[in-house]
Amino acid sequence: MAFFGTSASFSSLFGVAQQPTFRPQIIGVGGGLISAAFGAKLAQSAASNLSAADRASFGRNFNSSFDEAVIQPWNVPEDDSSSLDRRVREVRELSKFIDLKDNSLNAVKNNSDRTATFALFKAISNLRVLAEYASETKTISSSLGRLDEQFQKGIDEVREYLSSAQLNKLDLFLGEKEYKTETTTRLGKNQTGFDGSFVVDNTDDAIAGITGTEVFTVSITKGGETDDITVDLSGISGTLNLTNIVAHINTQIEALTAVDDEGETYIKHQTRFDIRRDGISGQYAIQVDGTLTEKVSLSAAASEPTLYVASAVTQLDDSFAVTSRITEFNNLSGTITIDDTTSFAGVDLEASAIKELTKDVDDEDELSDALKAARDKLRAEALETVNAANGITDDDDDDDDEDDDEDATSITNVDSEFKVSSDTAPSRVAVDSEGAIYVVGQSTGSFGHQINASDTQDVFLTKFDTEGNVVFSRLLGVEDDASVQGITIDANDNVILVGQTNSALSTSDVVDSEKGDLYVAKYNKAGDEIFRYQLDTFAETGAHSVAVNSAGDIFVGGYTKSGISATSGFSGSSDALILKLDGTTGALVDSNVFGTSSSEVIKGIVVDANDNLVVATEEGNNAVVYRIDSTSLSTQTDSVDFGNLGLSGSISGISIDNTNGTVFISGVTTNASLNASGAATIVGSSLGAQEGFVSGLSLTGSTDLTAEFTTYLSTSGTDTIGDVTVQDGVVYVAGSTSGTFSGENKRGSTDGFVARVNGTTGALENVEQYGESLARSDVAGVAFTNKGNSVLEILGLPQGTLSIDETRDVETQTSARVGDFFYISVDGGAKKRITLDDGDTFDDIVRKLRISAIGKVDVDVASSSEGDKIKLSTVSNGVSIDLIPGTGDRDLLERIGLSAGKLLPKDDVLGINKDEDSKNPDDSLGGVFGLKLEGALHIKDKT
Repeated sequence: MAFFGTSASFSSLFGVAQQPTFRPQIIGVGGGLISAAFGAKLAQSAASNLSAADRASFGRNFNSSFDEAVIQPWNVPEDDSSSLDRRVREVRELSKFIDLKDNSLNAVKNNSDRTATFALFKAISNLRVLAEYASETKTISSSLGRLDEQFQKGIDEVREYLSSAQLNKLDLFLGEKEYKTETTTRLGKNQTGFDGSFVVDNTDDAIAGITGTEVFTVSITKGGETDDITVDLSGISGTLNLTNIVAHINTQIEALTAVDDEGETYIKHQTRFDIRRDGISGQYAIQVDGTLTEKVSLSAAASEPTLYVASAVTQLDDSFAVTSRITEFNNLSGTITIDDTTSFAGVDLEASAIKELTKDVDDEDELSDALKAARDKLRAEALETVNAANGITDDDDDDDDEDDDEDATSITNVDSEFKVSSDTAPSRVAVDSEGAIYVVGQSTGSFGHQINASDTQDVFLTKFDTEGNVVFSRLLGVEDDASVQGITIDANDNVILVGQTNSALSTSDVVDSEKGDLYVAKYNKAGDEIFRYQLDTFAETGAHSVAVNSAGDIFVGGYTKSGISATSGFSGSSDALILKLDGTTGALVDSNVFGTSSSEVIKGIVVDANDNLVVATEEGNNAVVYRIDSTSLSTQTDSVDFGNLGLSGSISGISIDNTNGTVFISGVTTNASLNASGAATIVGSSLGAQEGFVSGLSLTGSTDLTAEFTTYLSTSGTDTIGDVTVQDGVVYVAGSTSGTFSGENKRGSTDGFVARVNGTTGALENVEQYGESLARSDVAGVAFTNKGNSVLEILGLPQGTLSIDETRDVETQTSARVGDFFYISVDGGAKKRITLDDGDTFDDIVRKLRISAIGKVDVDVASSSEGDKIKLSTVSNGVSIDLIPGTGDRDLLERIGLSAGKLLPKDDVLGINKDEDSKNPDDSLGGVFGLKLEGALHIKDKT
């Protein structure tokens, strides 16, 4: 890579001369890392275009500053006889990219600036070799991952060196030379209206599926008072089209009046329904125009029961990311049918940036053209810099303080053309009282305003309305790794997640196990976090299931590999673990650890009608179900052992029907007789080696437990059941199969399926197999709702609250957490810490920055179409500003989308107040140089 700047004696770190007429200026650097291949040649090319006088000046001012015996590495002729294969072998053998003990640095060891330039040139040249080799057609793709590991190690060494090197007249940093920056995250805006789905091509056409007998309710809440407005379509005279239905709804709203203090009658609510048209398709939809003071929700008088199944879809072509899919099933009492699907995934920000940067590069020939263009551009910039003795040539001062709606850098506005998905797999799905759908899982990508800062994967929670529109997404916000295994929703529609993480979730948490800790996180239905709890122990703990009782207390089932307190006890290997948390505060109320010297883990936990517990436990390889007193977690009142699940067997889910006093567990087994020592009836038979199963048990009183049946769902292939749910005595299971169920068709390498099982007899009543060719569908969860298809869906509207007022603080809207921090340093001075406190908005962060910078930074909150953002810059006649990331897993910069690095004095960047009178070459040696080694840099693919 070529690096261009200006000084009285040189304008490149590595050898481009400049007329000695003014002090160092800051010139933008073009091109990317791949242009490093042309670095030395560009410098020579630019120098060759100088006049003889200029070259003489260059020789006097630059080369004479070195001992004649010192040969600068950029002046060492390249060995044309050294093949790329040989050079890459030499680089692969390196233990360090930045090696300050290298013998070639001995001649400049007493000069920090020269040492830095020598060491950096060698490091970047070696990175260039890796990049060149990776881009070669002959280099096999399977080796790129290993090459990239070393490449990233080298980049990290360069980054670390630049952050710690004590330089004299040089100022070096990774990114471009900038005097301003802004957050790439936005805090969003609460909406007053809602846009429904498009339903018709003509507003005067009758809407298919509407009979005129439908009834639904529009509920408008203002000032704590709710009015339920009944909309009966039988009251419409004429065609049941969009125009007449919208007019009829508005008539019902306007009929609701009130009297003011002066006795005047007025229409009580301002919310109105309208029609909007899509400019591309020409279709029409219903639009709800609300106000900030009115909350609108919709509910249908009659709805069809619906199942939602969550699955991870993996294409056989591994160049595609794993995506999450929510499949909706209807006609549950007859032949189950698919109604709709929604697919989603996190966004890979790095890959999306690369896709945009390389949008014109599709094959090797075009790649060569792109390199030539980059070379020509850099050469032109070098020559332009050499001739620009009287100031910078870039006239773009970009010095406006106006708020804007330009969100090209916002992660929520990654251009769909360049958006690249990240691996995103669901773990569970749940439905609240309004029919809203909550999906939890793991992803390597970012969601909305939430930047994924994890080293491996973070936990996501995404809420959808009944029409499949995203209401909000949240990330747990870990630095290292996290997974989620269980979800439940309480009586107030709060959402509770449980799983495992090896990151500290708060500043008070300590992770002592490499494998991680059990955690619990609770959110309200608007996406606000209520609390998070982490079980800090000296050994591994994890959670698999969660349930709540009538008082809102939370019960967590999982495992531990040590005692969790001085009195808990521990039997060896891993023991089953139950926790009871206060549902309001998240405080630990009670716990129990039980097991043997074998391995035990609770895979499912539910609360019965007496507020006691039923837990499904794997004990060794056996499936054992217990009843446990919730007021004394060590008291087990009854148990049933269904037998050995087999080496590859496991329990996947549990569901309870408190109306009928039954409970059901599901999973996978290689045992064809899970019959609780003959007490349970076997339904179906084993057709393959690995089968899905569901077992039913009856509850008697508050203590007794009886095995009733085990039903096998089997094909000649491999079968699993991912989850189970029960409603009114009917059991629904969802799973995956590599085979074909009777009467069904196989579509992919592994298909999903849903099945209806009689909750009394265990009889298999119906199976629906689904999938897609050249893909596998791994089913993870299933949820039932009575808020399924209705007249509202036909009208393109969801059930439930239309526009949720979310809290717009930093912790809620980003992946940052209270206690995250970064530092600001003014002109190389002391670092001042900026810490995120509870409830902080961007205004609070700005206030803290102003206090820490003592008026030497221009920082403010600006509005955009995606909500608030922070804009920060240095000031005229000002000084440089360093933004320094927080340590460990508490970096606030990354999570709010601010790049760590240096902001240079504004006047220097804009070329103002140049010192034209500096005549002493030594005074003008040095300068500020941005290496532009930032952003989406990797060699994992040839592009």
